[in-house]
Amino acid sequence: MGDRVSAANIRVLLLLVLLLASWLYIGQHWLSEHGPRSAAAPAARPAQVERPITSVTAIGELPQAATFSPAPDFVSRLDAVPRGEEMYEAENGVRYVLYQVEHDVLDMDPRRYVRMISEPVSTAGIDRTANVNLVFNPAYETLEFHSLSVERDGVVEDRTSTTTIEFARRETQLERRMFDGRATAIVRFSDIRIGDRVEYSYTVTGRNPAVRDNDSRSFSIGFGAPVERMFIRSSWSEHAPVSHQLLGPDPVEQPAFGIREGNQSISFGPVATPPFPGERGSPTWVRQLPTLQVTDYQNWYEVSRWSEPYYEPQLSAPVIEIAERIRAQYETHDAQLIAALRFVQDEVRYLAISFGAGGYVPASPDDTLERRYGDCKAKTVLLISLLDSLGIEAEAVLVHTTRGHGLLEALPSHLAFNHVIVRAFIDGNAYWLDGTKREQGGDLQVLTQPDFGHALPVGDNGFALVRMQAPDTDEPLIFSSEELVVQSVAGNAVFNLEFVGRGDGADQLRANLSQSGRADLEEQLRDFYSTRYGAVTPSSGLIVEDDREANLVRWSMTFEVDNVLSEHEDGSRQRIAGLARLRAPTQIRAERDRVFPLSLGAPHRQRARVILHLPDEMADWTLEPAPRVLDADGLSFSLEQARDGTRYILDYELLVTRRVVEAEVADTVLDASDQIRRLARWTLLPPDAR
Repeated sequence: MGDRVSAANIRVLLLLVLLLASWLYIGQHWLSEHGPRSAAAPAARPAQVERPITSVTAIGELPQAATFSPAPDFVSRLDAVPRGEEMYEAENGVRYVLYQVEHDVLDMDPRRYVRMISEPVSTAGIDRTANVNLVFNPAYETLEFHSLSVERDGVVEDRTSTTTIEFARRETQLERRMFDGRATAIVRFSDIRIGDRVEYSYTVTGRNPAVRDNDSRSFSIGFGAPVERMFIRSSWSEHAPVSHQLLGPDPVEQPAFGIREGNQSISFGPVATPPFPGERGSPTWVRQLPTLQVTDYQNWYEVSRWSEPYYEPQLSAPVIEIAERIRAQYETHDAQLIAALRFVQDEVRYLAISFGAGGYVPASPDDTLERRYGDCKAKTVLLISLLDSLGIEAEAVLVHTTRGHGLLEALPSHLAFNHVIVRAFIDGNAYWLDGTKREQGGDLQVLTQPDFGHALPVGDNGFALVRMQAPDTDEPLIFSSEELVVQSVAGNAVFNLEFVGRGDGADQLRANLSQSGRADLEEQLRDFYSTRYGAVTPSSGLIVEDDREANLVRWSMTFEVDNVLSEHEDGSRQRIAGLARLRAPTQIRAERDRVFPLSLGAPHRQRARVILHLPDEMADWTLEPAPRVLDADGLSFSLEQARDGTRYILDYELLVTRRVVEAEVADTVLDASDQIRRLARWTLLPPDAR
């Protein structure tokens, strides 16, 4: 045992030495390309140099200390608005005096200069002003500070030596198993008081090596809080095919395009900008702040061609071995495609290591198979390679999980996407496949295909965005049946619960069971119904029936209820009350009299049933609400009520046919949603004895 432990320790030590050596090499390579340069910038972009990607998982080292340098000479020197001449009241305890961003693509690596002056007007504002977090990626970006100062009583104090700057890793999506290696510079000013004007400025320089020669940026030219003076400028070589456009609400003035020192310049301001308050319940792809987009991609085909080398099939021996195993087990391409998809989804766990160029460059299929983990890029290349070995045509497709339905309005850019999936073709039919989806079921005929809006195929088909397949609304995703059997006037009852999931609903139920486990789900259901009916005791565990090929999942569970009776609002009667499992399509706090469209979520159908059995002694009790039908833009709702002796049945159905409704009709839809929430609440009442 001692020898084995010693050998293991030696292997770990050797691995650490190799990792340290690789990091030192990468650091030297980085410094050789991105080391300190003079402040002067050439007038035009130099000839591009093809730079190899040394490692797709190279993580940059955190700086040991902050670096200071004079401000670059491409930036403008702007004066702050004099005290007493401010246009706006401060918001959230802070007055934003100056916000300046200048983006420069005239050198080999883009540079982004930022200068901020803010003034706390309350103690809460002091905390926001004195603590600043600046995010950058040390794998390919450098951060240089230019100024840290405080103006108090007309005197400007240089705070460079008294301000604490520390560096830490910034991994904000650990719970999603995503690691990108970004760093945060934590800047802490000392001795900040109400009325101080706190200034800092810095420049971030660098380009992700996977992107090579192109650049794209989006600049907010308005915020939720007012800014006394805002200036945004983006400078490009005179030879760059730069395009720009505005998205979102109209800004206080239009950006200007011009020539500055022989180069192209798109600028906004300097100008005072009012606040742009947002609205809850809007689609995620609707820009609620005025946004300036700038890019040197001429069309979507350039973006597609940029990513094409990363998504070529790789037919290595391990890939061919798995493909042959699938071929031996399944005869048709339909079945083989599903088997390959299941392998990538079930046998390779999701884990995103996106250090350095790894944010865009996928790991090889061999590495993914050896590790048995990968992100969307790695899973996509593996799936494409398996399908290619099986003789099934397939391609990678770039999508955005939240903004995909608004891509037609955007300029071409690699930043337009945050996810990659596969589009496969069999007998002329296209199938959209997401290798990161967990616990997916169904053969090719019932497989639920994702709808992220518009997508960009990678390769020959990537000349334009493609509309993905809209979801099927013929069947409800999840049908719920809640049956309450009241056994006596004392209120003791039996409660039977059933969920039936089809398609994506079955995938959701299956994934919930896989993630939480049966015991946790049973506890969650017990706690949920305890809030409705008081003390409940499970009389059966959660029963799960799963037909994965048909993608049909059924859950059922039974509870004993001590007493379902509760006091009515009139104080003179008892009642039985509940809530059907029906979700209204809009946010409950969404504003009315809207400026922006209202989201209804993905098109879908919901059905819910409530069955109530009463003892003979309660035969004269009545059920509310009455039957109802509602129709509004994008949705229709119905509630049907039936009675057979002492048994009541409530049947609910909600059909959402549109993702979005325009602001002009949003109030009508919000009214319908509020009514749906009220109608989902049911009450059994005895006769009024008064």
